[in-house]
Amino acid sequence: MSERFHIEVASRYEELWRYNIELTGQTADSGGSRLEYISASSFVAPVGSKLAAVPEGYSPAGRDIGIDTEPAESLTLYIYVIPNTLPTERTVDLVKPFTLDVKISRGEEMLYDRHLSINQFSGDNIEIKL
Repeated sequence: MSERFHIEVASRYEELWRYNIELTGQTADSGGSRLEYISASSFVAPVGSKLAAVPEGYSPAGRDIGIDTEPAESLTLYIYVIPNTLPTERTVDLVKPFTLDVKISRGEEMLYDRHLSINQFSGDNIEIKL
């Protein structure tokens, strides 16, 4: 019997306000037929906003994203980390990647538990297939 996938995406990076985060994907049955389309996002500002400081009303506590799927056999997940504002420092060597934590479980089994490095200038596009 299939069980639900539980997806958690979080970061404690203090300048996470400079990024929008989008999750999309789908679940499938044992034959590969799509069962469900999933989507969640954490939007701060349009790309190219050039924010000089943390936007008013921003709360880092609200940036964690979680999704629970319907029971399924497989999951394809895409995580998009999109800069809306570039770092203030323009010297690449001085701007270190930040960490995005991604955990995916199905039932009681942890299937994916990684700390991903995200480039501050380009963000990232991540594909996970389980």
